[in-house]
Amino acid sequence: MLEQCKACARHLTGLSLAPVWGVDVLQKKFLEQTGAAEGWFCSYCHKENCNPLNTCLYGCNEALRWNGKYIYYCPMGMVFVASPLCDEQGQLAFGLVAGPILMGEPEDYSEQDGIFADDLKLLPVFSTARVNDLAETMALLTTGISGRTHNLAGTVIYEQEKVLNELYSAGQKFREGNTAYPIDTEKKLQAMIYRKDKKGSQQLLNELLGHIYFVAEYDLDVMKARALELAVVISRATIEAGADLNEIFVCNENFIKEVERLSSVEEIGAWLSTLMHRFIDYSFDFSHIKHSDVVFKAAEYVKNHFAEKISLDDAAAYVCLSKSYLSRIFKEETGESLSSFINKVRIDKAKLMLLDNDSALVEVASECGFEDQSYFTKVFKRQVGVSPKRYRESRGNITLTAQKENGYEHIG
Repeated sequence: MLEQCKACARHLTGLSLAPVWGVDVLQKKFLEQTGAAEGWFCSYCHKENCNPLNTCLYGCNEALRWNGKYIYYCPMGMVFVASPLCDEQGQLAFGLVAGPILMGEPEDYSEQDGIFADDLKLLPVFSTARVNDLAETMALLTTGISGRTHNLAGTVIYEQEKVLNELYSAGQKFREGNTAYPIDTEKKLQAMIYRKDKKGSQQLLNELLGHIYFVAEYDLDVMKARALELAVVISRATIEAGADLNEIFVCNENFIKEVERLSSVEEIGAWLSTLMHRFIDYSFDFSHIKHSDVVFKAAEYVKNHFAEKISLDDAAAYVCLSKSYLSRIFKEETGESLSSFINKVRIDKAKLMLLDNDSALVEVASECGFEDQSYFTKVFKRQVGVSPKRYRESRGNITLTAQKENGYEHIG
């Protein structure tokens, strides 16, 4: 698998003209002899808290969650594409990551953080369709190498078989001795999770499941209740290990719905096992890259839907976060609220329309997402300093327009 990963990275780089990197997720390092030649763009980037390896590891972990492919943004706003490679046990071992890529022209990016126009010209420019094509191709390749689909079905089947065997083994131990809940085992599990030891954590989780299985006397509803309690224990341990509190809470919101769908002992064990491995991965610090990714995606959503009625719920659903969490990180990362950003995008579009056509102000307001013309005028004047009508009359010369607004028109 290692050599195949390297070979795919080299060939994809040659075909797509975008640097494609092989990543060893377990060892947390780039694979040698993959990607582009020396002088990789990211080595010139001095964006604070932007770590190239963390950017790629984050993408691999997210791609595992999203059916084998994940398109995302780094803190600089460059596009990356990731696809995971799982081992025989269905656990994330390697990954392919393509990027950085520009979606748009180099001149659309401002000169910041030491990145200048000449540097940006070195990057490949892809359309949205081409980025999607690259993601699909990478997912197909990693499926072929792994020998399993990316929808976690293979992992769950494997886990179900393994859980059954280990449940009976662990349960036999409790049948022969004390049936009291092994609180010491639970504490050891928390310690293993804190150390990010997946193998040790899995062994202890199986012991706890074995105890629950036999004490519950095959009652599925009782097992589901105990599974939820264990899920809470696991989530708290991963938070202690450094996982993002809000990220864990977002996942916890779906616990009850997920457990309700489970229909067998094997599925309960497989669900808890997959959950634990996912949470341990969250304990690595990807918060900065995740926040940047979310902000750029939320901004992209706004730019594509500014003419529609956009709600915070809509934007939050698009980036798969709660609206309170999205609001907080958007404000932290950009310094402005999401609603303020929405109005800014709409007013920028309105300014172009006012100069490019003779549409009535009510039409401009409507096409820019404002349902009420008076509110549009109020927001426009607050942001631009003059009314839409005056802005159009002066052809965008704000200095002259401001003089007119205040009754100081130049004569002569």
